[in-house]
Amino acid sequence: MAIKITYIFLKTLSLTLQIPLLACDGFLFNEGNPIRAMRNLYFVKKEGVISTERFAHEYAQNFSLPEVLEESYFNHDNEPLYMLPAV
Repeated sequence: MAIKITYIFLKTLSLTLQIPLLACDGFLFNEGNPIRAMRNLYFVKKEGVISTERFAHEYAQNFSLPEVLEESYFNHDNEPLYMLPAV
């Protein structure tokens, strides 16, 4: 629910203030490692496709921003990817 509300808020700001809303996936900022979704379920990106996988061990969640954000990292495809069922 929080993702939907945030997206609606940002999309509204983008449209009303005529500011482009760009997006990228989180794998850009964690060196492509799995991203925890819930419990032992993780988002993984293989060959450009994001899916979910279960792992027996935990992955470190280290995110960092690069010194310079290049515009080529981002695109206009910014609709949320709703993959998990409501909890």
